[in-house]
Amino acid sequence: DFSKVRSTLHSCARDWSDEGAAERAACYGPLVDELRARLPVDDGNRNRQRILVPGAGLARLVLEVAAAGYGAQGNEFSYHMLLVSNFILNSHLDPRSVALYPYVDQPSNVKQSGDRLRAVRIPDVSPDALLHGAPPCDAPVDFSMAAGEFLEVYRGQDGEWAGVLSCFFVDTAPVALEYVDAIFDLLEPGGYWINLGPLLYHWVPSSSADLEGAGMDDRYAQSIELSWEELKHAIEARGFELLNEEWRHCTYTANARSMMNTDYECIFFTARKPLT
Repeated sequence: DFSKVRSTLHSCARDWSDEGAAERAACYGPLVDELRARLPVDDGNRNRQRILVPGAGLARLVLEVAAAGYGAQGNEFSYHMLLVSNFILNSHLDPRSVALYPYVDQPSNVKQSGDRLRAVRIPDVSPDALLHGAPPCDAPVDFSMAAGEFLEVYRGQDGEWAGVLSCFFVDTAPVALEYVDAIFDLLEPGGYWINLGPLLYHWVPSSSADLEGAGMDDRYAQSIELSWEELKHAIEARGFELLNEEWRHCTYTANARSMMNTDYECIFFTARKPLT
């Protein structure tokens, strides 16, 4: 499917190129900083606090979490993302050794003729170097990826995670309430859910093609589009204590040289599961 190939190439630029650094700082930076503040790492717990990153994409956020001293696992459903992340993570690539051309599919809003054909080089840093650059400790580095649908993969893992970091993830669910329930169950007592993202619900039929596709994929018929006010109420009703909420402007796989990009006003929040 060409659209999935295209989005995967754009994600390569976001997660693994120098061009994506500003976008990563805006999206991943607040999540990792908040995680460090809520669950500090010291010599006694390094690599032992287990953090789950659902909707991990090409795994850069997961790797940053592991490099910060946490046990980190990413979960991803897309075969395209899984195959490419496996290539980047496990091929022992030298920095900037692979040239991609992710913007050849964007003929409009081009400033200069060469912008569409410019190369984006990945990875900006060796995953090996990033992962093993932390101080040594007794517990080995804990980094992994789990393939499959989030609700299915983590069924039966109640109370096994110290934190869940979700980035541009909640709106991928046909029914976001199911994600709220699942995350609450996965967290250990006192665990944290840290989220950043919009509510651009993925299963809203937006065209006649989507309406026709609804007959083949029942997720279109299941879709429930909650406002942030409604979702916040559901999060608190489930038992979470909402510790903070703020709005942050972010882009997603933006072409830095394009004349048009989408700016998302994302909700950034931290919620804690009660100790009892």
